[in-house]
Amino acid sequence: MLTRLCVRPRRSLATAVGWFATAVATGGCADADRIEPPVPVVVDHTVEFVGFAFDATTGERLTGYTLELLTGATAVEGTVAADGRFQVGPISVWSDYTVRIDAGDYRAFVSHNPRTGLPDAFAQSDDIADIATQQVFFYDAYLFPASLQSPAVTFTVTTPIGTPPDGSIRLRPSLPSVLTDETFETPSGIPGQLWFNDEDVQAATLSQSFSNGTVDVSAGALVYGVTYAVSIFDVEAHQPFSGAYRAGIETDKTFALAEELAEPLVVVSSDEASCTPPPLPGATSSAEVMIQFNATIELEDADVANEALDSNLSIVSADDDLDMMLNVLAPDASNMAIERGVSIVATGDTLMISFNPASGLDESDPDDAITNVTYGGLADIVVRRPGSPSSAVTLAAALGLASISCNP
Repeated sequence: MLTRLCVRPRRSLATAVGWFATAVATGGCADADRIEPPVPVVVDHTVEFVGFAFDATTGERLTGYTLELLTGATAVEGTVAADGRFQVGPISVWSDYTVRIDAGDYRAFVSHNPRTGLPDAFAQSDDIADIATQQVFFYDAYLFPASLQSPAVTFTVTTPIGTPPDGSIRLRPSLPSVLTDETFETPSGIPGQLWFNDEDVQAATLSQSFSNGTVDVSAGALVYGVTYAVSIFDVEAHQPFSGAYRAGIETDKTFALAEELAEPLVVVSSDEASCTPPPLPGATSSAEVMIQFNATIELEDADVANEALDSNLSIVSADDDLDMMLNVLAPDASNMAIERGVSIVATGDTLMISFNPASGLDESDPDDAITNVTYGGLADIVVRRPGSPSSAVTLAAALGLASISCNP
C-alpha cells in the first residue's frame, strides 16, 4: 500500500498543532499538500545466447534443429535461422541453466551450466541495484550422429593364479567423447565458450555379473568415444578393481585383479610333538599330525607336497627278533608316484599328515616295531589362502621345523 505524505510550509507550533488536528479529523489533507512517492524501478540483469550447432564428426553446421534453455521451472524456446544460427534468451544472470538441443538423428544433447553472473565491470559496483545489464554470449555445441555406435567388445578378467573368476562389473561414463575433448577438435566460435554434452557422461551405467572371467558387451551398449570408469567387484578373495575403458577407441581389453589383503598365515595349534609311529607294520594309518592355521588353507601344489613327503620319509625299525626280516620302506622310484604311503591333505583351516605302512613298506616283519617315523621335505610343502599366491608360506617356516619326528 502506498502512503501519501502531507507537506505544509513552516508555521508556529500552535498553528501546526491545529492544522494536524484538522487533517486527522478530515481523514487526510488537501490535494495541494499531497506528494506521491516514486514508483519502484525494477532492475534486471539478463543474458542471451547466440551461436551454432555442429556435426562433431564432419564439422558441418547443423540446421533444422530446436533449442531451449531451462532455468528453474521456466523453459525458454530459442529460434534457429535458416543458416543454423540460434538465438535464445533472455534469462537471469543469477540462474544456473540447462541447454537442450534436439537435432533428430543425433544423440540427445543436454548441457548443464552455472550462472553467468554480472559483467566484470559491475561485479563489485554499488550501482547494480540502479543499472540494468544485458549480456549476449556466443556459444557453440557439437552433436554426434546416433548412428555412430561403439562395436561389440569382450573384457577378460584375470587373477594372479590364473583361475577365471566370477563377479560383477560396472562401467560408468566419466569423460566426454574423445572426439571433442581437445580445442583443435572444436575450432568454431569463441575459445572457451562451448557447451559440452553432459548427456554423454550421464548415459546409462552398464552393470552386470560375469562368470569364467569373461564379460561380453553388445554393439551400441556403450556411447562411442566416451571414457568409462570400470569397476570390478564381488570376486571372492580379490580386491575391487578400478580402471578405464574408451568406447570405440579401445578393442577387447584385459583387467588383472589383485588379491584381497589379509594377515599372514600362522599355525595356531599342532600336535606334531605328540605324534607316534604305527603300532604294527600292517597299520593303515599312523604317525598322524594335525596342524591348524588361522585361516582356510590350500596346498599350493598337492602333487609337489605329497612327493616332498614321499621322497624324504624315513623310519627306524630294528630286527628285534633277529630273524633277518626287517621293515623296509618301498623305494622312491618315481617323482610321479607316491610309493611310501604318505598323505597330506588340507581341509578348511587344517592340514593333516599321515603314513600308511601297509602300502608304504617294501618288506615288513610284524614282530619288529617301528620306533620312529620322520617326515622331511617340509621346506618344499607350500600352503596358502585359497587363490592367494602372496599368502604362501612353507610348512617348514610355519612350524619353525625342518622335519617332524614321531616317536613312541
